[in-house]
Amino acid sequence: MTPDILRDKLIASAQRIGWFAAIETDFVSPKFRGRQDASAASLPENAIGLRLGAYPALVAPIALKSSEEMQISLKALHNQMVIARSYMRAEEVINAHIMLCVTTTGSQADWRGIIDLAERDETVCRKVIWMPDTDDLDASYEHFLARTFLAQPWRSLDAVLNAPLDHNQGLAERILVRHGLSEPAAGRWVELADTYKDDPDGLISQLVAARGDAE
Repeated sequence: MTPDILRDKLIASAQRIGWFAAIETDFVSPKFRGRQDASAASLPENAIGLRLGAYPALVAPIALKSSEEMQISLKALHNQMVIARSYMRAEEVINAHIMLCVTTTGSQADWRGIIDLAERDETVCRKVIWMPDTDDLDASYEHFLARTFLAQPWRSLDAVLNAPLDHNQGLAERILVRHGLSEPAAGRWVELADTYKDDPDGLISQLVAARGDAE
């Protein structure tokens, strides 16, 4: 599976929700911004740089033959991301992602644990891994997409108007009554708190007076 497929799908997904999406060749440069010499560190061969809305990303393939080879590949991608960050705006760096498309020589179940470990490793940046299902490529991509910053599940839900999201009306009064105030005193205390004007001594006197008047 080539990274081009994942690249095209990510761009299409970003555009579908109205986000800017573009290929960023600088993210896969062998040189840090402002330097003439190429990095001596190992770098991936087929990585692609993207900007998807406010999220910069490296997209790359990774062949799973052994856990050791995967770690070697991830190290090269970490090196590339360090270079890519020199081309990002300061506010973008925290949003940087590596998005991988894997191919395996065994069953998916054999590699699921290793992939989970790789995704939980947030060294340099967050990683999300797509393991394509050749029998249902689109479904496996949608499952992958649901775990990324491009997921917007609320778009598929019907709007609910006038939903009872909370029942806070009168909450303060009920708590005050529960702790011993009469209902009139509790109501007066809430009124005084709402009109409080940075005069703690005056507020205390008013609260005491309100309790006495109500009783």
